[in-house]
Amino acid sequence: MTRRAALLTMLAVGLAACPRTDRRADLGMSDTTFVHTMLRLHAVAVDSSLDSLARDSARRMVLRENHVTAEQLDAAVESLAFDAKRAESLWTRIDRDTKKKGPPPPAAPTPAPKTP
Repeated sequence: MTRRAALLTMLAVGLAACPRTDRRADLGMSDTTFVHTMLRLHAVAVDSSLDSLARDSARRMVLRENHVTAEQLDAAVESLAFDAKRAESLWTRIDRDTKKKGPPPPAAPTPAPKTP
């Protein structure tokens, strides 16, 4: 998933250089679903309380809850390369909402097991 996050970041930065076309990108999902999914995946990525196994599980859960597959998300990002204005708008929303929410709160400590 780290590779996917890096790809998404590179695409977001690189989209400004893409030539504008007249066709609207078909993301295969609504813009709201795309933004919400990306925001939740970002929250999982920056949650320092998760180990790699828990982080992977949380990513799968985010995708499942949003009815999106990793392949659909990748295809959506790729299709945004053909609609730079829309891509910029979506990434601006994601960036704005990420900054607005701030970092996730630390996880509550797990209580120690009782000894008999």
